[in-house]
Amino acid sequence: MLNDLMFAVFNAAAFGMAIFLVAAGLTLIFGLLRLLNMAQGGFFMIGAYTAYSVMGRDVQSIGMFLLGVLAGGVVVALLGLVTDRLVLRRLRNVDPHYVLIATFALMMVCTGVTKLIWGVDFFSVNPPPGLDQPINALGLYFSAYQLFVIGAGLVAYVVLEVVIHRMWFGKLMQALAADPWMSSVMGLNVSFGVALSVMASFMLAGLAGGLLLPNQSLSTGLGDSYLMYAFFAVIIGGLGNIRGAFIGSLVLGLVQSLNTVLLPSVPGLAIYVVLAAFLLWKPTGLFPAVGMQEESAHEAHASGSHRPRIARRTWQVLGLALVGLLATLPLWVNAGPLYIVGTVLIQVMFALSWNILFGYTGLVSFGHAGFFAIGAYLAALVLKNVVGFPFVGVLLGAAVLGAMVAWAIGLLALRRMSGVFLAVLTVALAEAVRLVIGFSSWLGREDGITDIPRPKLDLGLFTIDTSSANGYYWFLLAGTVAMTAVLWWVLHSGFGRTLQTIRQDAERAAFMGTNVAAYRLGAFVLSGAVAAVAGAMYAPWARIVTVEEVHWLASAQPMLNTLLGGVGSFWGPVVGAGLFASIAYATRTLVGLSELIVGTGLLAIILLAPNGAVGLWRQLEERLWRRWGAAPAHRPAADATPAMPMAALKQEVSR
Repeated sequence: MLNDLMFAVFNAAAFGMAIFLVAAGLTLIFGLLRLLNMAQGGFFMIGAYTAYSVMGRDVQSIGMFLLGVLAGGVVVALLGLVTDRLVLRRLRNVDPHYVLIATFALMMVCTGVTKLIWGVDFFSVNPPPGLDQPINALGLYFSAYQLFVIGAGLVAYVVLEVVIHRMWFGKLMQALAADPWMSSVMGLNVSFGVALSVMASFMLAGLAGGLLLPNQSLSTGLGDSYLMYAFFAVIIGGLGNIRGAFIGSLVLGLVQSLNTVLLPSVPGLAIYVVLAAFLLWKPTGLFPAVGMQEESAHEAHASGSHRPRIARRTWQVLGLALVGLLATLPLWVNAGPLYIVGTVLIQVMFALSWNILFGYTGLVSFGHAGFFAIGAYLAALVLKNVVGFPFVGVLLGAAVLGAMVAWAIGLLALRRMSGVFLAVLTVALAEAVRLVIGFSSWLGREDGITDIPRPKLDLGLFTIDTSSANGYYWFLLAGTVAMTAVLWWVLHSGFGRTLQTIRQDAERAAFMGTNVAAYRLGAFVLSGAVAAVAGAMYAPWARIVTVEEVHWLASAQPMLNTLLGGVGSFWGPVVGAGLFASIAYATRTLVGLSELIVGTGLLAIILLAPNGAVGLWRQLEERLWRRWGAAPAHRPAADATPAMPMAALKQEVSR
């Protein structure tokens, strides 16, 4: 019993220190810039690949191993400098939701670059001589390499603790983080200090990639799991607090070790449960950073002063023509393109559901695929096991189940958190669902549910045969048009206008008597129901449902579609889904280029055109109208001009 306890503590320390090595850079950059960098995992992966290129698969000595680790750290630090110049400095004083999405796009760029340079094969690296043999201590054998990882984590923590809290450099960084404008007034070189801190943060990610290289297989998905655990550590410990990240990493290590001993059938599940409990109990973490608060999101939205130059009737005619064209596709295209178009229709519904939260309510979900998977698995189980069950009933059941789950999550979470904390909570819950599905035999485990039959729609007076691909495609088209029409009506009603008011200024809306919590919960429930219906319609179309449908990266799809089309418009997700599918289809055979093109394009949208394709069209329409010499149809009143945020005002003064 004592031996088992010692092994559990040892494994907890090793796992916790591995997480801290990644979380250290993540919390350092947040403490300075209030920027939660989702690309940290991508740069961790680049550091690992760089170290592998230097040390090789069979490391000759500890010196060669450390040289490779240092090379990974230096390369990533230089990439951090370039990233700061091109991307990060443009994200300061921007809505934190857009920062999360922009750094996610940066992670896609890292993945694409890695595939282009190193390929998609798996590699493994053996520990160097001296760290490849077990050590006998107290009659027990411990891994020398894991002892090395524990030591490296402790050294990293001590160095960061001394530098940040004891040395002049740390004091300087704290001053820059507290008030960069006042620091510049006092004569400090803010740009240089921030760039140096960003390089230090990225270098920590690169060093961690090299140090942990013998700990796992080297692949292009290496950074995903470590990024997730690092996020969890800094959330538990407190965003921007090194001590909190250290303790949070140890907590996760201990939870993972106990999970392995007490619940070996579902490894990793306890971490997500503990994280959800922490977020609900203490959303700001054990050691919240000074001045940490949710940022307002009202700056991200368009002012709403645009008046369409092309008549609405013209757009309605074009829309009907497009629907008519889509309806004829089964008559003149083959099965491949038809399947892609049908999948795009499902993605339109999925993106519209996500935009209810972000575009209309100011909430962001990074685990929205969980609701999609609820509907998909429910439909798959019913269609395979219950013969003759009406498919309309399946769709209604998916909507009700998705709404109930969203109501339970929203009731617990929305009164206590939003922004980054809500995003992390949703992704944690979705990952917990993924683990449960992956270890459930009746849900197909990792293989999923296959050979899902397509249903026949019994509408009482008549029956529609949708068992063929063409028949089900027409049903998908009709369902998407109907769902879009219903959502347009709901979001343009008083309910939708109230949601937009809450997004613009929740405090003012509450002061005017609006029940902000109730409206947010209503939006969350509606969003979950629509996403579940999209999943239920997807299952018989794809005829297979796997755990990949609920992976946290799958939750990025509606986000990308919405941002690409434009958050400021109801039709943005519709346009974005079509554009994204076209880009993905055009680059499907280009290994690495697909992620690179999509990631770069999304970054360009966030940095240059945050209102998306619809926003670009509106700008073009306005310019053409002015060039033709017509007077502007609408000009906002002087008192309607949105006030400049204090951070932006300081930035203007400093210029």
